[in-house]
Amino acid sequence: MIDIVIPVYNTPIKDLKRCFDSVIKQTYKDYKVYIIDDGSKEDVKKFIDIYAKDKPNFKVKHIINGGVSNARNIGINLSKDKYITFIDSDDTVEKNFLKEAIKILEEKELDVIIGGYNEIKDDKVIRVRKSLPGGHIYQDDRVQLFFIKLLSAKAGNLNKEIGDTPTGRIYTRVFTRKSIGSLRFNEDIKISEDTLFMIDYTMNNPKIGVTDKIWYNYYKNSYSITSKSKSELEKYIRDFKKEIKKRLDKETRPIVKLAYNKRIEKINRVLEK
Repeated sequence: MIDIVIPVYNTPIKDLKRCFDSVIKQTYKDYKVYIIDDGSKEDVKKFIDIYAKDKPNFKVKHIINGGVSNARNIGINLSKDKYITFIDSDDTVEKNFLKEAIKILEEKELDVIIGGYNEIKDDKVIRVRKSLPGGHIYQDDRVQLFFIKLLSAKAGNLNKEIGDTPTGRIYTRVFTRKSIGSLRFNEDIKISEDTLFMIDYTMNNPKIGVTDKIWYNYYKNSYSITSKSKSELEKYIRDFKKEIKKRLDKETRPIVKLAYNKRIEKINRVLEK
């Protein structure tokens, strides 16, 4: 029923085990896990193979290192089931994630359902990101209200019910595989590639659901992409900015153009620091 794509690149084994174990604990059992090993070290490869060996619904694919977007794209290409979700290999999901997400998707006939997450550092929750209480649907003309939050990273008077929902992330959500279609991650973008994917996904006018349920635990780690050198990060951010500008140049809706410009202003502030 649902495919789970987990890219792995040299994730510490204790964190990998924590991630995989959280999937095993799901109350919903009709799933397949696609672990895409993106050229990890031998000890990580060995652990993955041993962990998956006695689990028929865990599929492992070892590839030459090509980056997280390439790994996710391979996972999408392998996916055949009705639904698909993505988990980062150093994070975890709550045990009712799949069950609750699929229930909402089917009851509301959605293309994607988005939940909230706990941000964790040193084993403590330092931030909770979620919508205002209840369920919220963005369809047809209302999709642009979701788009505005996605681009500007802030909810306003028109879409305040979104609250602090992580609209630009790729985790915390379940998609119908059909709604993704031929869309793939941009493999040239090394930061905010998930935001770019969600921008392009939203351009297809999907029926989007947002819930205040907390389904995901995001762990802040020193080995993540944000630990790269200042010069590397600046290059990645500039590449992302170029892609945003391409989409702005094609946009005709005034309120969405304004949101794009706010995103560019935000990027410029980061580069000026």
